[in-house]
Amino acid sequence: MSSDSKLKIGDRIEVVYANKEFEVIVIDPDGLGPGQASYGFGFMMAAKYIGIPQPTLSDRVIGIDNGEALKNPSGKLFRVIGIDGSDGNKYSVIEASDWFDLATDVLINPGKTRKPTKQKIADFLKWFAVKGFYFSVNIAAKGVATAKDDRALNRWLQKRESGKYTRNDYTDTLSEARVPEVEYAIRTNEVYLGLFGLKAAEMKQKWQLMAGDPKIARNYISEEEGLEAVKFCERLVTMLYSDDLEEAHAEAIRLTVRKFKLCPQSPSS
Repeated sequence: MSSDSKLKIGDRIEVVYANKEFEVIVIDPDGLGPGQASYGFGFMMAAKYIGIPQPTLSDRVIGIDNGEALKNPSGKLFRVIGIDGSDGNKYSVIEASDWFDLATDVLINPGKTRKPTKQKIADFLKWFAVKGFYFSVNIAAKGVATAKDDRALNRWLQKRESGKYTRNDYTDTLSEARVPEVEYAIRTNEVYLGLFGLKAAEMKQKWQLMAGDPKIARNYISEEEGLEAVKFCERLVTMLYSDDLEEAHAEAIRLTVRKFKLCPQSPSS
């Protein structure tokens, strides 16, 4: 990199990581070593992905001897750095790895943090952990992590994430139909039995095998496509339900079997 293009404190950089768009700010051009910058992001980015509102984060900032720090409900402090951004605005920035520590600390010591926020924090941390783990495994297994590997992993992660929102709609439908939460697993098994002829736990166990099993040879389907079918079916239940949940389930299963060309076998076969 030429001296004209050398990173400077306050430079704002847009980066896409695991299909998530971040705006990061350079804290120190040599923070990790010569020519290896350290980065952070501000409260707006944290509020977007971690789920703690920006005003709440700002209210937790306190003065300390050598500047400012954000105080978590646990009492743990995280250094806040005031930086003049390259766009002329002033930013309160926390270094990226400290954001992960902060998020983890909130899960361990949540204080009054609400359940939806804790779930969003957990999803945020899991997303990046899985991304990093698979990157490391590809390096160990193949000696390289290619752009193709990255795109495939991103698509898989994206599908899993989108499936969560479908699942929430489905459980909301069950709640509307006055199905007790303890019976949600029974309804999930109805979907899996209708699509694959196996209960959810049994089908997921089959997906862990490297090859098809004779018991499901006639309707073998990859885990990726199978989860997509389950998501599609649950979404249909939500769309079709009016006042008869059994009817909505039956019709959703019928249409899903047709769309994905499934051949559900009898559990006893």
